[in-house]
Amino acid sequence: MRAIEHFERTTKEPGKRNGKLGHIAIDVYRLLLRLRGRKNGRLDPTYAWLADQLKRSRSAIGEAIARLREFGFLDWYRRTQVVDDPDRPDQYVEQISNAFFFTIPAKAAELVRRMLGRPTEAMRDAAARRERDTKATGFTPEQLVAGVENAGLRAVLGDLLSGLSSASPPSGHRSHPAR
Repeated sequence: MRAIEHFERTTKEPGKRNGKLGHIAIDVYRLLLRLRGRKNGRLDPTYAWLADQLKRSRSAIGEAIARLREFGFLDWYRRTQVVDDPDRPDQYVEQISNAFFFTIPAKAAELVRRMLGRPTEAMRDAAARRERDTKATGFTPEQLVAGVENAGLRAVLGDLLSGLSSASPPSGHRSHPAR
């Protein structure tokens, strides 16, 4: 909720009432957060029910949900069910309520991470690498480089070490040795 409120504040232009999401979208998001199933995460209200709860029109709810999806805060699966109609020889389906799920844009995820003070995956990988190196030798790589007596070799190793730490793989990707 903090991320969505921050996004709304930062996208509000001077003299305008709302940011890019609007207050109805924030109300819809807040209601959806309260509705989600605590045990199974189920979230499937209809637009009409949401409109009734928030005292808004169905079209306003639809537009708010579309804006939430556009900016990466919400998405859904369209669900259908088979209709058995003896008068029609072919089988057809009708739409039932959508199954909603929360998403978070990359910028908002970074904002939340900073608010909570949690490290990124790249930071965790670097810390794990450093710990692994320390356990193997009893020294950090920087301590090993600092222990080299030859100044030229120490400078080359320091450059190599800084190049390795800055060339870490992007988050979510792990480098594997060639097979």
